[in-house]
Amino acid sequence: MNAQAHASMIDHAPKIIAEQRLRVQGVLWNSLGPASLANALIELLEHLPVDHVDRTLWALNRHPELRRDYHRPAFPDLAYRILCKARVPTTIQGLLGRPRALRSIRPGDIVYIWPPFDLPLIKRAQERGAIVVAERTNCMAPMALEAISRAYARRSIPMPKSWFPLDGMAEERERMWQCDFVTANNPFVRQSLLDAGLPEERIMETSYGFSPHRLVSAIAIDRPKRPPVFAFVGTGTISKGLDVLLEAWERANVSGRLLIAGEIDSDIRSTYEHILDRPDVEALGWVQDMATVYGAADVFVFPSHVEGGPLVVYEAAGSGLPSIISPMGCGRLVRHGEEGLVVNPLDVDAWAGAITKLAEDGTLRETLARNARQRAQKFTWEKVGARLYGLFRSITETPSRPPAPWNEASL
Repeated sequence: MNAQAHASMIDHAPKIIAEQRLRVQGVLWNSLGPASLANALIELLEHLPVDHVDRTLWALNRHPELRRDYHRPAFPDLAYRILCKARVPTTIQGLLGRPRALRSIRPGDIVYIWPPFDLPLIKRAQERGAIVVAERTNCMAPMALEAISRAYARRSIPMPKSWFPLDGMAEERERMWQCDFVTANNPFVRQSLLDAGLPEERIMETSYGFSPHRLVSAIAIDRPKRPPVFAFVGTGTISKGLDVLLEAWERANVSGRLLIAGEIDSDIRSTYEHILDRPDVEALGWVQDMATVYGAADVFVFPSHVEGGPLVVYEAAGSGLPSIISPMGCGRLVRHGEEGLVVNPLDVDAWAGAITKLAEDGTLRETLARNARQRAQKFTWEKVGARLYGLFRSITETPSRPPAPWNEASL
């Protein structure tokens, strides 16, 4: 679809003049709670300027802790619990909740849809005159498949055959093509969309962020003089690169500690039991208050093979931690030699070298930490929400004009 055809596709959406309030309808056919996906959407909606935006959030349930008058659960609490107990898939629950959401959509609304993407809702929202923006939380499947295949091949083990089915990849592409705009929260996501044939003028370059309030106990603290503590935050899988990190930690054999915050996959646990059992490695399991992990660490390590805009990298930088990180893990924040060291996640020797470098060079560690803390201030949810509002406003006022590209100078 060329730019002219795309412009005609959304011509039915009335032009919004600057004085009118913007209506944004978030759709997440999943459960609301502390999970990162739901948390990111809530933070973005919360930080759209309330004086200029009417917000609605459609989800399967009511948030168990955060009560907002703009939250619209698809089901009453009892009905949702019954559906979950019966193990009704979220895709079916979303289908049941779709009619309520559609009835609320008006011409000119922005329907801000998050995975899983509801194709019939996307089409019917467009028929009602809405502009549909899809939140691309990760790379498109072909790029992800290539990266994860390399990660499994490194250890000469097969990737699960059920991952990345061809029909699923085709459906993913169809859903992205149907939307009026698709977000890209890092350069790799953008490239994966271009590789899938999506026109550049339909890609909306965005970022995620962090909440200083959530990390108050880890921000601006005096870290003690000690052998440095390195912290990994995430699910302990091959895709997240924990196997590479454990091999690198053993090879580096530095004076320090490695914290692992997150559940560890059984394959990783059994294969690397001898490293996980070392006295300088501590597997914390799932941690509710992540500020305690960031506050206990001196360096953030994240060798993930596939990411969109991982929230943990923004939180770690906001907590004043330098990073050793993969290119995919950087989000929009970490730059090599400035806020951290960016290292190929397939190169164990390079990871061991980076760990050794930051373990032994306290001056470099402090410089990177200071830079990370300063740059993170450009990515608070308040500032990220304001930038997203500007993009939303631009596509409603001038739908035929491409969204502004990512601009470092404007941060």
